[in-house]
Amino acid sequence: MKNTVKLLSIALFSSTVIYAEVPNTIITENPKREVKTVETKRNREKAELNLNIKKITSSKTDTYITKSKKFISFVLDNIENQDKFYLTSNREIFNDRTKALQIKTSEFDLVNVDYAKKVVTFKYSVLPENLYLVKYNEQTKKLVKLYRWQNDNETTYMNEIKGRVLYTFTDKYKPFEIVDFSKPNRSLLAKGTVEVRNGENINIDPETTKEVILKTIKGDILERIALVNGVGKAKLDDSKQGIILEDGSALLNFGIGFENGNILMQLKGTTDATKEYQLLVEAVNLDDTVSEYNLEIKPAQYGFKVLNSGLELDFANSVATLDETGAETKELVTKGEIVIDSKGLDIKAEFINNGLVKLKKGEAQINAKLEGVLVNSAENSKNKTLQVVGKINRDDIKSIPGGEYTGSTELVISIDS
Repeated sequence: MKNTVKLLSIALFSSTVIYAEVPNTIITENPKREVKTVETKRNREKAELNLNIKKITSSKTDTYITKSKKFISFVLDNIENQDKFYLTSNREIFNDRTKALQIKTSEFDLVNVDYAKKVVTFKYSVLPENLYLVKYNEQTKKLVKLYRWQNDNETTYMNEIKGRVLYTFTDKYKPFEIVDFSKPNRSLLAKGTVEVRNGENINIDPETTKEVILKTIKGDILERIALVNGVGKAKLDDSKQGIILEDGSALLNFGIGFENGNILMQLKGTTDATKEYQLLVEAVNLDDTVSEYNLEIKPAQYGFKVLNSGLELDFANSVATLDETGAETKELVTKGEIVIDSKGLDIKAEFINNGLVKLKKGEAQINAKLEGVLVNSAENSKNKTLQVVGKINRDDIKSIPGGEYTGSTELVISIDS
């Protein structure tokens, strides 16, 4: 029994050695003994693969170029205070492995960032066929957005323009009407005309002009008009207060506006319609280049006509007047009328020298005072009636001969604004 055990030990040991030496042995026949099968628990571990893929796409944006200054401007969808900008023609602006922005010296100089209008302007020397505008974070240097520009027909070109223009209001114009001076000789049935004396008429491009600055001829700023989609106004309303231009002691009161590329103007009043009032206009483009215009505004000169041949005042049949105590005053008072063709305008009428006039007959003379009040004519809406009251002192006529006395004065008629 002991020998048997020993033989089995040797056999098992020999089998183990043989297997180790011949790992690829193929067993074709099963051994003639019971084979025990043992199943073990199968554990499968998950294999994880993390891929970080960053796709960079470029966006198109409205682009404007000013050739005279070699400026190129981009209108962006958004600009934050922490945004920085880099312009390049090199498409390999990112490292392939890290995708980090590679900021290098650029041939394009940053001129201005307009946060309000969301416009970024660069200066160029030569324009390539393609440009890449990189918007990146100032702190992290990470890309925020990439814009691509192609030299094609979609680019808008801006110009700096100079011009000297005369705007004249005709006698068909009524104060406070708005005249479109972008349409010469056709505006509101020729209520205003345009004469380009030098250069060009005002050109306000709704896409490229961001502000209009009004200045006096000496350069003092009168108004700054911010344009939104080309629309902006200053004192262009029904109020009597407006922008004031001075020419010596003479004044012009007006309003001005811009809409859809048109220039609109409105006169509210003037103290001297014979003068041409000067105004400097600066149209500021998106890239801060400026078009300059010298405007001269000439108010309408109205030919009001007095329809009477004269004014007759009959002091012999004067109206008695009473003072505060009920006693008859020492004045002789009479009335008359002057009819004026006012062209349907609201006017003012007053006698010079406060209405004092000398009436004469030969060597004799007497002082009279004229006062007038305007009323609408019942017969014609275009006419006004000046009701005149004449006054003389009773004591002044005691020592002079009776008869017809004549005199002359001047009646000043102006627009009531």
